[in-house]
Amino acid sequence: MEIPPELLRPPPRATLDWIASVVGPRARVTDVRRLRNAWAAAVHAVDVDDRHGVRHELVVRRWARTDIPPDPGVVENEAAALSLLGSGPGLRVPTLVATDPTGARADVPALVMTRLPGTDVLAPPDMEAFLDGLVAALHTVHATPVPAVGLGDYAPWGLDGLGEPPAWSRVPRVWRRAFDIARRPPPSYVRVVCHRDFHPGNVLWENGEVTGVVDWTSACVGPAAVDVAHCRMNLTMLFGIDVADDFARRYGPVTDLAWFDLVDVVGWGPLDAWRWHDAGRDDITDESLARASDDFVAAAVARLS
Repeated sequence: MEIPPELLRPPPRATLDWIASVVGPRARVTDVRRLRNAWAAAVHAVDVDDRHGVRHELVVRRWARTDIPPDPGVVENEAAALSLLGSGPGLRVPTLVATDPTGARADVPALVMTRLPGTDVLAPPDMEAFLDGLVAALHTVHATPVPAVGLGDYAPWGLDGLGEPPAWSRVPRVWRRAFDIARRPPPSYVRVVCHRDFHPGNVLWENGEVTGVVDWTSACVGPAAVDVAHCRMNLTMLFGIDVADDFARRYGPVTDLAWFDLVDVVGWGPLDAWRWHDAGRDDITDESLARASDDFVAAAVARLS
């Protein structure tokens, strides 16, 4: 599969006019460019000059894919997460600017936010500093006071369609065992604020320092282990399971991590190497993703046996 065309197309004029209007009267869009490493929604940087000549650096996320309709409430959920995280100390997140949950003003459901400095790092020059930065950011997320309303509760992804082991696997017996375990009810857990899609592609860096965490679309209230597990799976795909294990050691103890590791990998979905190519890692292939998935599920099953 290649990058869906809806992700490559720039926002239409009506959507850009809406973005300019939320900045103020006589504001105008001066630049639009696609941001890489986004696959579920189209994400573009949009520069808007207001009537005083001040430039506003924004990002618009548009749920434009025709083959993946947006989940109900997804715009409102990210808006709630940005409002919550933006009110606390210690972690930079985008500031919410505007929402259009129904696509009444934009062409599709959309959310506008400020643009943070920095870029994602998927080939770090210093792995230890890189892992420490990820750990510190994730600890800050999990230390956020849990809101009474606004964010949904954790639910596993991708478990409804569990059937046969993937055809590409070298260890189908292990996958069958993993499916049996994944069908069990989730373990009990202490509720924290979860990013829910925490991985290196959603952490921004500048001059060796974390400048912020983005993509709060799936934020929820749930177990800390779900974020640790999801990041570990991504680290395994990028750098191997030893790096993922090092990340877990640096984060510290979390309850039932093996179960959440297992559920994350069996619910992962297709091995779409194009996502990583779009993020700048052309060395990753469907074959390397298959090996990483086999390694990760086998390690999780071994810890649960």
